Amino acid sequence: MSSSRGSTLAFALAASAAAGLAGYLVYHKMIAETSSTKDPVARIFSTKDIVAKELCAFIVEEAKASIAERGTFHLAVAGGSLLDLLTKLGDHKNDLDWSKVVISFANHKCVDPTSDNATLAKCRSKFADAVGIKKFVTPMSNSVQGSVGSAEANYYAKALIAADIPHKGPYPVLDMILLGLGADGHVGSCHPNGPAVANTTKAVAGSPKEGEPSSITLTIESMNTARHTCVVVCGGSQGKKEAVKKALERPAKGPRGSFPAQLLDGPIFFLDAEAAADL
Repeated sequence: MSSSRGSTLAFALAASAAAGLAGYLVYHKMIAETSSTKDPVARIFSTKDIVAKELCAFIVEEAKASIAERGTFHLAVAGGSLLDLLTKLGDHKNDLDWSKVVISFANHKCVDPTSDNATLAKCRSKFADAVGIKKFVTPMSNSVQGSVGSAEANYYAKALIAADIPHKGPYPVLDMILLGLGADGHVGSCHPNGPAVANTTKAVAGSPKEGEPSSITLTIESMNTARHTCVVVCGGSQGKKEAVKKALERPAKGPRGSFPAQLLDGPIFFLDAEAAADL
C-alpha cells in the first residue's frame, strides 16, 4: 500500500462463532479512507468452500434488504469459476423470494446466450434453476461474426434500461456486481489498455479479443455505480495472489487502465488464504 498517502492498515482476527462455522477464521483488512473515493476492503477466509458460503450468505442478506426496500434485487455476474461458487446459493433456496431476483451480466461473450457455453446458460445450470431465478437481462442473440461488440453493447445498455434498473446518468445502479480478477488486473472484460476500460461515457462497451468472439462488458463507471461491487478470488497460482495485492493498492499506479481492478471504487474482495498470501 502507498505510504505517501499515509494509509493505515488495521488487521482484525475473528473466530467463526458468529458465523456458526467451527474452526473458521475471518481476516478483515481495512484500508483507511484518505480521499473522496472509497478504498477496498478485503474479507479473507481460510478455504475456497468458506468463501463460497460467506459470499452466498452476503448475497442473500443484501437481496433481502433490497427486496424489502425496493421490491427487487438486481445482481450482475461475471462468468468463469465464479459461477461454481454460486452453487452454494442452493443452501438458501427457502430463505428468499427468488422470483424477485433479476440476473444481468458483468460481461458476456457475443454468442447465442442459450448455447451451452454461454454464461447465461451456465448461470441457469449452476444455480439459477436450483433456487428458482427466472428473470434475466438477456444479451443480444444474433451477434455478427467478427463483431467488435459495439452493437451488442448498445443493445445490452438498452436492455438494462428496459429491465427497470435505476440509472444514474447512463450508468445502471445495480444492487450488486460479482467479478473475478485476472492476473493482468482485468475485471469483467475490461482488459488492460483496451477499448472497454478506456470508455468513460457508456454503461456497456464492446471488448474484442483476438482469436475469440468479442465480449460485452460493464464499463468501470458502471461497476462503480453499483451499490456493492465484489471481487472474488480463490487460489494463489498463475499470478492470482500478486494480482490481488496490486488490485488493493491505492492510488492506482500508471496510466488509466493499465491495471483495471485498481480503478474500482470501494470494492469488497472475497479471498481465500491462498489468494491473500501476499497481503
